[in-house]
Amino acid sequence: MRSGIILLCFGFFFLPASASGSENIRVALADHRKTVVLKSDTGLVVEGRPPGHEKQRLVFSGASVGGIPVRVRSTDEFVRVNGKTYRGWVEIRKHGDGLLVINDLDVEDYLQGVVASEIPHGWKYEALKAQAVAARTYALYQKRQSGRRAYHMFATVASQVYIGRTGESPRAAQAVQDTRGVVIEYHGEVIPAFYHASCGGHTENAYELWGIDEPYLRGVDCQCQEISQYGLWEKRVGKKQIIRALRQMGYAVSVILDMHIKGITPAGRVREVVISTPRGKTYVPAESLRAALGNTLIPSVFFELAMEGGEAVFSGRGMGHGVGLCQWGAEEMAEKGYNFEAILSHYYPGTGLMRVP
Repeated sequence: MRSGIILLCFGFFFLPASASGSENIRVALADHRKTVVLKSDTGLVVEGRPPGHEKQRLVFSGASVGGIPVRVRSTDEFVRVNGKTYRGWVEIRKHGDGLLVINDLDVEDYLQGVVASEIPHGWKYEALKAQAVAARTYALYQKRQSGRRAYHMFATVASQVYIGRTGESPRAAQAVQDTRGVVIEYHGEVIPAFYHASCGGHTENAYELWGIDEPYLRGVDCQCQEISQYGLWEKRVGKKQIIRALRQMGYAVSVILDMHIKGITPAGRVREVVISTPRGKTYVPAESLRAALGNTLIPSVFFELAMEGGEAVFSGRGMGHGVGLCQWGAEEMAEKGYNFEAILSHYYPGTGLMRVP
């Protein structure tokens, strides 16, 4: 497996640095907010208003924002939005009975707030660079798929974790700079570069989760178990808690007699959990059950399941959906001397690298 990684590296190519450009990304920071408070120590500029009227604090509400979005930036580099600091423009739009807040900024500046939010900034530098390229690729793919939506990404795990300046670190920023404009491509197109924390020993086929059948999103072996803090785990969940979670998702479950696994993927993850009730059996996709209980409570669907009294015992490994780049696996490869190109070629087989034209 390892020798194959090295050979795949030769398939990568880069356009000259002069061809590398940058583009903006629009990130939804908050929605349905009643009020939005913007601050800047040096002053705030409202797009379309003449200079000389800068204020250090602006407060917006549904009544103060009409049908046209308001765009604001700081006279220096940073603007505080409800206490958090961001680069670029902040756009405020009326949305239903509240306000939608969008951060519009250069994608390279955006990545500075993503990389160290997604993985520890003290990890091996090649792992940071691999994360930077995967995050850039994922962001630009989502931008190209966003259609007419007002924003391209969420600032949460629904897309990528982005907390602005708070999430920045010098090493992560350098990794962004050293890979500036570099994305993962397949036949010249930017790919959906999914990634996750820890795969548990083998990444997952995207087809199993989302019906995406692409050769570069198929499962590969991974050595993350050698170092991952999510190597093995056990979670005990009471029946009452499971019932509450299922009912919130619309499942008419009042009593649980038994629970067992039905079907696993080729990589070993659970496809479905069968809930036995007095009225019969309820079939729940494993990822839906995990989402209902909370992704932090049940780290992944790579688990075995047993019933002990009034509890369900989940014994598993890994953290996250398991598709694409395994972050702990990237760190393990970097520790063994592999560069970011080799890491990416392993987790996205058959792809290359290019600079965004």
